[in-house]
Amino acid sequence: MTPAIAIHAELMRLPKPGRARCEDVAGGLDRTWWLMDGATGVIAPEGICDSGWFAETIQASFLSQLAEEPSTPLDQLISQATQTASEQFARLAPPSMRKHSPWWPSSTLVLIRLLDANGPMTELDIRVVGDSDLAIVGRGGEVRTVRDDRHTQYCSGLYQEVMNALRDGVGYESDRFRNALAAAVTTERQNRNRPETYWVLAPEPFAPVNAVSARLPLNSGDRIILCSDGAARGHAVFGLEDADDGFRAFATGDLGSLLQRVRSAEDKDHEGSAAPRGTRHDDATVLRLSFTW
Repeated sequence: MTPAIAIHAELMRLPKPGRARCEDVAGGLDRTWWLMDGATGVIAPEGICDSGWFAETIQASFLSQLAEEPSTPLDQLISQATQTASEQFARLAPPSMRKHSPWWPSSTLVLIRLLDANGPMTELDIRVVGDSDLAIVGRGGEVRTVRDDRHTQYCSGLYQEVMNALRDGVGYESDRFRNALAAAVTTERQNRNRPETYWVLAPEPFAPVNAVSARLPLNSGDRIILCSDGAARGHAVFGLEDADDGFRAFATGDLGSLLQRVRSAEDKDHEGSAAPRGTRHDDATVLRLSFTW
C-alpha cells in the first residue's frame, strides 16, 4: 500500500514598492507545484498581455489540465500551457506588439511533482526554465539545488556596461544607465530561446526538452523552496549570507520577514552603486513546501 503523503504549503509574494500587483505567480494542485517570474517586454504597454497576464495564463492552463488529469506528465503540462498562452496572445495583443518579439512577455518556470512514496523515500520530478531557483533543504540542514544557469551565463557580458554605470554612481534615473539597459535588454530578448543563448517561456510553443530536468530523492521532512530571483537577492546580490544559508533561512524562517530584509537592502543601496542590479527593486516570491508520509 502506498503511504499517504501530507503536503503543507506556505507562499509569500512581495510586489515592487508602489505596485499592487506582483508579476510572480506560484501555486499548485495535489502533488504538482510551480513558481513563475514574469518579465514584461521592452517598452510594451503594461496591463495588455504583460508578464503578469502571461504567467497567470500559464498557471490557469496548469490548473485546468491537472483538474482533468492529476497525473498529466510535466512535459505535457508545459507544452499545452505555452500553446494556450501563445494562441491567446495572438488574439489579444495589439498587432504592433505581436510583431515585435522584444515586446513579448516572458516567464521563468520551476515545476515540480512529488512521486509516489516507496518506503522512507520518494522522488521529486523537476523542470526548471530561467533564473528562478529550486532548493531541497534536509532535516540536518543539507542543501541541494537545481538551477538553470544558461540565462546568467549568456547575459553576464551583455549587462557589463549597465553594471559599470551603476558602480560609477550615475544612478537609475541617468541617461547612461537607461540607454545601456535598453540596449542590453533589447539584444537579450531578440536572441533568447536559441540553443546558444538561453530558454524562457514566451508566447510561442516551448519544447520541454529545452528545460533543465532532474529527479532527486526526497525524504519525509525535507523542505522544498521555490523562489524568484527577486527573493534570492539577499544572498545572490547583497551577500547577506551564502546561498546555502539563504535557502536554510527560507526553509525555517518567517518568509515575510526574510523578504522585507531583502527590500530593506534594496532601499539602503538606492542607486545600485554597492550592489549593481538591473532594477532598484524586484518582485519577490517564495513558496515553501513541507512533505511527510
